[in-house]
Amino acid sequence: MKLPSTIWLLGLVSLLMDVASEMVYPLLPLFLVGLGAGAATVGLVEGVAEATASLFKVVGGRVSDRLGRRRPLLLLGYGLPALFRPLLALATLPGHVLLYRFLDRMGKGLRTAPRDALIAESVPQEALGRAYGLHRGLDTLGATLGPLLAFFLLPHLGLRGVFLASALPALLAFLLLFLLKERPRPPRPLPPLRLGRMGRGYRRFLLVSALFTLALSSNAFLLLRLKELGLSEGEVTLAYTLYNLGYALLAYPFGSLADRVGLRKAVALGYALYALVYLGFALAERALFGVAFLLLYALYSALFEGASRAYLATLVPKEEKASAMGLYHTLTGLLLLPASLLFGLLWQALGARAAFGVGAGLALLALLLFLVDGREKAPYPK
Repeated sequence: MKLPSTIWLLGLVSLLMDVASEMVYPLLPLFLVGLGAGAATVGLVEGVAEATASLFKVVGGRVSDRLGRRRPLLLLGYGLPALFRPLLALATLPGHVLLYRFLDRMGKGLRTAPRDALIAESVPQEALGRAYGLHRGLDTLGATLGPLLAFFLLPHLGLRGVFLASALPALLAFLLLFLLKERPRPPRPLPPLRLGRMGRGYRRFLLVSALFTLALSSNAFLLLRLKELGLSEGEVTLAYTLYNLGYALLAYPFGSLADRVGLRKAVALGYALYALVYLGFALAERALFGVAFLLLYALYSALFEGASRAYLATLVPKEEKASAMGLYHTLTGLLLLPASLLFGLLWQALGARAAFGVGAGLALLALLLFLVDGREKAPYPK
């Protein structure tokens, strides 16, 4: 079946917003240092930003379910970053950048769960993999184009000029949302958000996802490992661009594959691929092998990011779909901080091999816990 226009529209909105965000993100540390910030301040800004995004995901989902509508939260979530983007270009103190990042990530948090819920509500279950795969592919394509656009504009516009220019795709993303149509449901009071009402399948997947998140680390560690294996900074940048491009191109076909083989099998394969990639990074002794495993990581991302969201959509109750998705994103988002901290401490104390080896081991544990699920059948497909 053809995917409905809602999926394409949401994908295009995400593409444009990611172009805007990734035009700015790689330049922010340089900009902060230029304003007099030290490494601790840079870490504080990014820590506050990511914590804000994680905390507001469950808020956005819950409010959306109470309203019975998704579009108001999407307008607010995409509108905040577009409206306040000029604040970054006018910043004269690190505190101004912190304020911008707080508002920007608040917007991301508010929009994530309602957007994912709307995708799930717009297609039948047999097309969930393709719908989320297409969205993730367009989103990642934007993340690939953003830094390239900034690279070409920077010599002509400077940092502040690039920040101002990034407002254009952000504004276009916001305006496109006015074309979005949804069938509103009447507002209704919801009982307090409790895991006990979410169903056993959802609670178990939440547990598996929490364990798997502890195996995750920032992609910066993968790039650092490539540098350690002998790549130059330029070669590392090129390798990461190839990763993003591969992810973007493969997300839709892998989403279609997940629909055919079953979302549960696709998620399990994603866990296995991740463990294989981290084991490869642990054992690699040459840069060529590191690049090969980074490209395999693109296969994991293209398969797992869409399939896991689609699988989650089959586990959550219809009346609290955005709330349950928001809780999932909040939990995994908050756990990313201790996960990356643990990975960094292991690297510092025992070396890269040990850090990647522990990551691979935790991913295998998550896979085993996922496979020994005692339910008689997976929710979808039968």
